[in-house]
Amino acid sequence: MASEHDTIGLYYAQDGYVEPSRSGRSRGAAPNKAAEGAAGLMGRHVAGKEFLDAFFRFGRWSKLVALVPDEPSARAIRSYGDSQSKDLMEFRSVDVVELSRQREGFLDAPPAPVVHFPAPPMPVYAWARQRSGPASFCMTGVTHTLASLGGLHSLNTMVTAPFEPHDALICTSRAVATMVRAVTGTYCDYLRDRFGGTPRLLPRLETIPLGVDTEAYRPALPEERALVRQTLGIDDEEVVVLFVGRLSFHAKANPYAMYRALARAARDTGRKVHLLLSGWASNELIHKAFQDGARVFAPNLRVTIVDGTRPEYRRAVWDAADLYTSLSDNIQETFGLTITEAMACGLPVVASDWDGYRDQVLDGESGYLVPTRMVRDSLPDATLRLVLGEVNYDHFLGECSQAVAVDIDAATVAYSRLIADEELRRRQGRAGRKHALESFTWSKVIAAYEALWADLDEERRAAASRGRESAGPAATPSCYPPIERSFACYPTELLGDDRELVADDHAGERLDWLIKLPITNLAGRRRCVDPEPLKATLRSAGEPRSLATLDEELGRAGVVAAKRRPTIAWMLKYGLLRPARPLPAGATGGPAAGVAAD
Repeated sequence: MASEHDTIGLYYAQDGYVEPSRSGRSRGAAPNKAAEGAAGLMGRHVAGKEFLDAFFRFGRWSKLVALVPDEPSARAIRSYGDSQSKDLMEFRSVDVVELSRQREGFLDAPPAPVVHFPAPPMPVYAWARQRSGPASFCMTGVTHTLASLGGLHSLNTMVTAPFEPHDALICTSRAVATMVRAVTGTYCDYLRDRFGGTPRLLPRLETIPLGVDTEAYRPALPEERALVRQTLGIDDEEVVVLFVGRLSFHAKANPYAMYRALARAARDTGRKVHLLLSGWASNELIHKAFQDGARVFAPNLRVTIVDGTRPEYRRAVWDAADLYTSLSDNIQETFGLTITEAMACGLPVVASDWDGYRDQVLDGESGYLVPTRMVRDSLPDATLRLVLGEVNYDHFLGECSQAVAVDIDAATVAYSRLIADEELRRRQGRAGRKHALESFTWSKVIAAYEALWADLDEERRAAASRGRESAGPAATPSCYPPIERSFACYPTELLGDDRELVADDHAGERLDWLIKLPITNLAGRRRCVDPEPLKATLRSAGEPRSLATLDEELGRAGVVAAKRRPTIAWMLKYGLLRPARPLPAGATGGPAAGVAAD
């Protein structure tokens, strides 16, 4: 373990550790006004700030060497250090090394054995490290979203840049680690085919989750709960289902499955259900799409949208809730910090069985994991078109999300159980709180970081003693393999040709609405939007049909080959089609059924 006298290096750029400032809207806006939110606030900003707070609070270091890229970042870290309590900083110091003096102030004779980055380690520092030797210091970095071209490039350069076995990429979930292996493995295959040799990823992959402040996020006292619910106009008999996060149906979580399943659960249980959405939308059109979707797909729910970045709502909404939900269907998600926040608040969680969510929710104990599905070959050339610039990143994410279906029937069952049974909510909430305290406190996370840094430093010293001096792929494009390969570990099940699907009994009644509403009609150019071929396919699926048979049916109806699988995935996503038989036993809670982890 690390000693209390350690010196630690930190690459400090404001964007990695500071939450963006709010837009200039006045305080006191009505709860259901459009939520503009803090300018560009993302989960990585929240996680970065909380990591820094925990690093100062729980870390055992005595000296911090902050490498900064610009003057605003230098001012910010100095100000942050000055703001800490005298007791906390009595035996600590912060040395800020600005860009203009990083060669003489760090690289020539590194004062810290480890430098940590708020993203994957920067290759420029790996190259610059050769100035003092590959064993002169270690580098670590952490993953957030990796779906962008920049994210994929950062992974591939970890293969080709001079990173070492005493460097590490910290993955926030097992799914992310598997995704990294899939992407870098494909890139290594390309390098081997082109140049020979045995290229491989040298830095260590470590799985350490994000943490949660279990003192700030805790179960509400009865008087706190009553006050917040009164402020938000929530009746005593209403069961409040909370979602916290960006309101983005193309890049976060499409609310369709949540709306439909909650509407059905409210009907089945006869309870008053109040859906509380706490977040921010990037523009009024997206905000309106969430409202319109709720009116159409969940008319029996009471829905309130508040700007979750506002101080009066950000923490308080947790006290109003009876259960938490997040049915993510997006490849940009990696961990889901709000899941741990919900558990820390003693709330049961209904989450999609997706990416890092499955590392957090104890299925059946602290909540429920809802199966997800992707259709094989439903995103033809998606990554290639992103590489070529034919589609921008936002449209790419939206298109990919249309190939991911959340099991609405399973979500309905999970919601119904919790809505109907107050004691079950309490029991699962207590289990979630216990799980958060045991596995996700920031004190434990920082201790895991420090243990890793100590281990890497020992390996670095061993490398230094050895005296080493500095000095056609299976999937294309190799720098970003197809989604079904890169993210095969995300869904519960990846549907193949022989998987049988069947039309929902009321599919024809919903089809026109699904085509008309923007919230359910994304990426229309990539699939069939003509209702006649869709209706013909649904008639064919009155009895169970294999995915391959439905593909052929669309072809007979005049749909070109490139649009058939995306069309089937779209119909599956919005419940027009559903699996004709249950998942194989044991398929929930791991990599996609039938897909081997790389």
